Amino acid sequence: MKKSYVITMRHDEKSLIALSHMQYDLFCTRNYIARNVLAIAAILVGGWYFKHIWGILLLAYGAYLLTSTYASANHTARKLIAAIQADGGRFPSSRYFFEEAQIRIVYHPGEPDEETLDPVGYGAVQKLGEDREYLYLFVSDRGGYMIPKKALGDDVGGFREFIRLRTKMDFQRSRVPMTRIRAWLYEREHRGPRL
Repeated sequence: MKKSYVITMRHDEKSLIALSHMQYDLFCTRNYIARNVLAIAAILVGGWYFKHIWGILLLAYGAYLLTSTYASANHTARKLIAAIQADGGRFPSSRYFFEEAQIRIVYHPGEPDEETLDPVGYGAVQKLGEDREYLYLFVSDRGGYMIPKKALGDDVGGFREFIRLRTKMDFQRSRVPMTRIRAWLYEREHRGPRL
């Protein structure tokens, strides 16, 4: 197993939205559960009283709640994207040095405002997430780091194990069923034949 990894991440609109979705998945469990319980209740009551206008409205509201899981996450990401675009449109970039005992981070590497941040110990990582394109390390409910899987090439599994051993945590997948199904189908399609 490798002893260190150096990975560069350059954000764009898509990555900021993905980061916001994973942040919601990992830190908003109560909201997710309450939203789904309310949605199911509204659909059941609305279906029972479908002949009444308020029953139809309840059914529609329940369907909206089930299909708009990331509404607040999208709103937050779009506000950040709008602020970046209003400020000149330069999205953040970082270079991560995953070392044996810490993560060193260089913000805007190779640019005039390059800045080396204080190292982060693996014990500071609170949650790990994973979707089809990225691995996520959150040090708080307010922010985290994204690692593009394509930057790791064939060593995604090695990196995942490297982080898992140091944080004593496993990577969690998205909670939204269709997102998980799409990720599973994608991985199955790109995994290649098994011997």
